[in-house]
Amino acid sequence: MLFTSLKEEIEGNLWALSNQLTSIILTTIVICTISIIYNVKIRAHKEGEELSGFLVLVDMFVSSVENLVVSIMGRKYRVLTPYAMFIILYICVGSLFALLGIESQTTSYTVTLSMGFVTFVMIYYFGFKYQKAAYLKRYLNPIEIFTQFTPLLSISFRLFGNLLGGSIIMGLVYALFIGMQASWGGTSTVDGHIWPNWDFWNPMYQPDTWKQQYIYFWSGLNIFTTVVTPFLHMYFDLFDAVIQSIVFIMLTLSYWSEAMGDLTEDDLTTTTRARKSSKLIELKNRGTVQTV
Repeated sequence: MLFTSLKEEIEGNLWALSNQLTSIILTTIVICTISIIYNVKIRAHKEGEELSGFLVLVDMFVSSVENLVVSIMGRKYRVLTPYAMFIILYICVGSLFALLGIESQTTSYTVTLSMGFVTFVMIYYFGFKYQKAAYLKRYLNPIEIFTQFTPLLSISFRLFGNLLGGSIIMGLVYALFIGMQASWGGTSTVDGHIWPNWDFWNPMYQPDTWKQQYIYFWSGLNIFTTVVTPFLHMYFDLFDAVIQSIVFIMLTLSYWSEAMGDLTEDDLTTTTRARKSSKLIELKNRGTVQTV
């Protein structure tokens, strides 16, 4: 019985389940389209020609993200720039579709958990690559056994909570203003005074009261949401998305950099060169220098 009711509920709410999937598909298409257009334009660009506005914006974005990656991970890992760019665009473009009524994919914890899982796995990659078996010394402290999942949970819940919270707030604002305008559909008398009909808050009395806003000549245009919500969308769907995407990628790079320990790639390169120089000096002293 439980599984039957669950199946009926899922089948009855198929759009609710596929809403984030639609956003994922559209976001991927937009990012791929931008990449293809940039590739075509940059290949067709001739030396000495003035860059178009599109190329200038993309180059500024690439340079900014690359500087962020290099400042945290070092020049060796500037190759991580495309990944950082994709994460930022993935979050921001997905939030833009909320303006069209399509729920952002990051409002699903499955999506943010998957993004956080990549960060979590790569922490161990960099840890074992640079510290080898010494990376396991941290687990001599029993608390580390439980806290090792902290980055996965914190980075995924932070992104999920912030963007979902914005969606919930916008939903409440729309419900409030739609209800206010719908209340104009009737009046009630209390203590001899005529008041707007506020029964829209109780679906027992007015189950379809939200439809009352469509009986007016403006065909459903809500004057409250038209004036107020654009500014809220600018914050929750634009500004907040940009901030959260930057925070996510900065935390990701910071976790990876911390896993490297004190010995970075630049340190390893310097150490390797020093060892080669010492070996060449030793061979020269023995008179057995060989051409490499």
